[in-house]
Amino acid sequence: MQRERYRIADLIVDVGAVSVVRQDGQAVPLPQLSFDLLVALARRAPDVVSADELIATIWAGVAVSDETLTQRVALLRRALGDEAKSPRYLRAVRGRGYQLVPEVRALAEGEEQSRRRRIAPALAAIILVALGIPTALFFSRDHAPAAVSTRSPSVTELLERAGTYLRQHQESDNELAVELYGRALGLEPKNPRALAGLSLALAQRATKFNRRGDEGDRALELAHRALGIDPRLGLAHHALGLALDGQGQVRTALAAYLRAAELEPEPTSALASAANLLQVQGQLARALETNLRAARGGGDAPNYLEVQLGTTLALLGFEQASAVWFERALELRPDNVFAAAAYARMRLSQGRPREADEIAGRAIERGIRRPELSDLRGTVALMEGDEPRARAFFQDALAIDPGFGRARTRLLLLDQESGGSDLERRYRQLKDEIRQGRAGGDEWPDSAIDEMLLETGFGHPDAALQALDAAIGLGYRDGDWLLLDPMLAGLRGNPGLIRRIGEIRHRIDAERQGVLGAAWLPPSFLGGSAAKM
Repeated sequence: MQRERYRIADLIVDVGAVSVVRQDGQAVPLPQLSFDLLVALARRAPDVVSADELIATIWAGVAVSDETLTQRVALLRRALGDEAKSPRYLRAVRGRGYQLVPEVRALAEGEEQSRRRRIAPALAAIILVALGIPTALFFSRDHAPAAVSTRSPSVTELLERAGTYLRQHQESDNELAVELYGRALGLEPKNPRALAGLSLALAQRATKFNRRGDEGDRALELAHRALGIDPRLGLAHHALGLALDGQGQVRTALAAYLRAAELEPEPTSALASAANLLQVQGQLARALETNLRAARGGGDAPNYLEVQLGTTLALLGFEQASAVWFERALELRPDNVFAAAAYARMRLSQGRPREADEIAGRAIERGIRRPELSDLRGTVALMEGDEPRARAFFQDALAIDPGFGRARTRLLLLDQESGGSDLERRYRQLKDEIRQGRAGGDEWPDSAIDEMLLETGFGHPDAALQALDAAIGLGYRDGDWLLLDPMLAGLRGNPGLIRRIGEIRHRIDAERQGVLGAAWLPPSFLGGSAAKM
């Protein structure tokens, strides 16, 4: 059978050997997906190949986005030493797809090898003579180069590499994890680790990178499939927890995270996820203890551990210790998608809006796109009386994540103040959506806070306080924020609000007592001097 080989400018692509070699004999190592992309373009050269066709060919039924293909093209270009602005090998054709730049020629069997066999020995002899080295020493059979075999990555290798990407918690790395888990499932469709890993990556895509769609449902289904095959797989319980977490099912998600921590050999990540939901539920002392267990648990520290420690300490009122952890998070991981938002929120709750705005602004300039950052900057703009600027920030938050309810609520309230049209219908529609979400199992306090904002803005203080009661029952503990948010000005003098803020502070005091003097607390930790444990 004739081998499938192509010449692309100075590259020789051998499909059967999964190799790319330059004309001078230098090998060009390519990951499997990059190699598959190059071959797919070579087979269709000189045609332009659409993104849909390339995705269908390379990922073989695994659902990936156009952005995934774009990143793969960038990786191939980097490996070949190519540039998008002046491409030598691969060009993007706007609106149509991708195309190889040089002429592509299919090589006949033995064509390029025979040419190399003629040239390489002569060239080597010239070099050796020039160096004064006996040619016989290098052309004897005893010194013949050893054969090098190549093969496609195994499922184990694919899973290990995918796990490495998954733990980076960055969008581009997460997309690579999706690709690799998909390839592993192509080889072993019932591999529980591949199913659980893909579930985690899809859930991260939805919750951390604002790409909701049907990713949450797919993540949930994959996690259940993995558990059906291996009920004791800790990674599958962790995947189930994140899928449920993304749907707002806090209690069942927490149970899944804790089960994962029991089963996984390195439970740090599952413990950190559990600690986050304990904090959401208002169990601040237990959240702090669980975060510290995660920090001491061995293995890689979760990317969000410092942020969670800072947030929990801020809610407990340990401001100095909280600032240490937020600043540490921003210094160690400046691309952390949650650190700046949490730190800025803490500073705003402390009555330091200018500092909060600067923290959020620096993160946005760095390219971090989280709706919370824009919402916070819009809130600061409202505090300064700059409504047009505030509106622009809230619109930006909604553009980042169309499902971000806080921005929709705030924009509706701004329209209500300016006498916009169709306000009553929009008010009822948004209120119904919020309540339907809670009736459907959304246990995050944020939705109840959104309802409180909405009812306050439309002049319904009793309904606003009922929504706040629901938020407190779900775990809301930021009483200082209630005294600062400019859209709650109409509720500020209500005795019911003052009583509820007092209740929040009473609950926080109880949590503080569970922390002070606890046996699990490192010495000097609450003073902010223990950045290492």
